[in-house]
Amino acid sequence: MKAAHRFKQALREDRPVAVINADYANASLVEFLSRPELGVDAVMLDAEQGSPDFERIEDMARAARLSGVCVLVRLFSPEAWVIERMLLRGIDGVIVPRLDTAAQARAALDVLRYCHPHNADDKVFVVQIESAAAHAHLDDFLAVDGIDAHFIGPVDLSRSMGHQGDYAVPAVQAAVDDILQRTRAAGRAVGTMVKPGDAEQWIARGARFLYFHVNDWLRIGSRSFPIVRN
Repeated sequence: MKAAHRFKQALREDRPVAVINADYANASLVEFLSRPELGVDAVMLDAEQGSPDFERIEDMARAARLSGVCVLVRLFSPEAWVIERMLLRGIDGVIVPRLDTAAQARAALDVLRYCHPHNADDKVFVVQIESAAAHAHLDDFLAVDGIDAHFIGPVDLSRSMGHQGDYAVPAVQAAVDDILQRTRAAGRAVGTMVKPGDAEQWIARGARFLYFHVNDWLRIGSRSFPIVRN
């Protein structure tokens, strides 16, 4: 079974998936993160907040494919030309940020289906719910057929709610809980960013698309070496 198929099947079966942001534009790092013993389900290449350009993404995607791991790209824009150009780099799917309405999600899906008219269902399509507007239109998002996961972006959601990125405040946590509960009630996959020590809590709250950074892995690893001053 192809990596993207395994990934999509896990989400359909309500099983948690581990999605790691490689954080650095390096194909060798992606190859290492794709090793089976690490247990990563997908490597995310971050074109929104990271530095990889189109050519580097092509190389990084090739490294993931050769290792049999699903490779996703977080876009820097939901514009049609960005989606099309990225999908032609050999990736398994996209994570689409900066969406406020379901109409924008449908437009992005239309581009995916245009690029892959015969195998669009083989591609992973994730939308970020990261603004007060997207939260307000959540039912419309949940009605869109073809979205594999709804990814809550807590920092940007907090910012859009007037809390300067602090997602620990009660109002933001209440919004996150509402998105989690309503998305699961609709039978759809939902997820968010996890940090060291809280993944099990997020799973208990209903998150299945579990996103984290390789930088956090490095911090955890450094603390296990007594010769490193922490």
